Amino acid sequence: MQTTIRIGLRQEFDNELINEMYRLRARVFHGRLGWEIPTIAGMEIDGYDALGPYYMLIQGEDERLRGCWRLMPTEGPNMLKDTFPQLLHGAAAPVGRHIWELSRWAIETGGEEQSFGFTDMTIRAIQEVMRFAQRMGITHYVTVTTTPIERMLRRAGLDISRLGPPLQIGIERAVALDVAVSAKTLTSLFGPVAVAA
Repeated sequence: MQTTIRIGLRQEFDNELINEMYRLRARVFHGRLGWEIPTIAGMEIDGYDALGPYYMLIQGEDERLRGCWRLMPTEGPNMLKDTFPQLLHGAAAPVGRHIWELSRWAIETGGEEQSFGFTDMTIRAIQEVMRFAQRMGITHYVTVTTTPIERMLRRAGLDISRLGPPLQIGIERAVALDVAVSAKTLTSLFGPVAVAA
């Protein structure tokens, strides 16, 4: 299936598509994963959505929304620093104009082929956030994720490091990660030719 992956500010997308993203997040986080997060009219929206983040939206060839991701600079409020600081175990949160946060990753894959435990669509999404990083001068992403996702990122060859030991948060074993936009990450995702270019 041909998918379209776009990253942009909220105003670059149709309002209905943004609302569908909020509904997708509610289905995945509240419905499928059972997270205890508030939903409003079947949508999952938090305060960080009001801060002008970038969004990645993934649409199938039928134009149905299949996945989303939120990308935000760390210089302002963000989930790691302000919602889950306990994952840093007393250390300062990474902050800087070259460090961005990835959050609210949600995907409905429909049983696609998998590589390293990720679907091809997920690998394409990770590739796209790395292309975005190169365009925007981002050298590191930080993210709060689960330990199973951490293992899959390592198997995929990404240059990741923990910002602290994992903790139980709700029903998930969560960990804060630094994801370097490094030669190791880029080679794992694109091969050596893309890094040299």
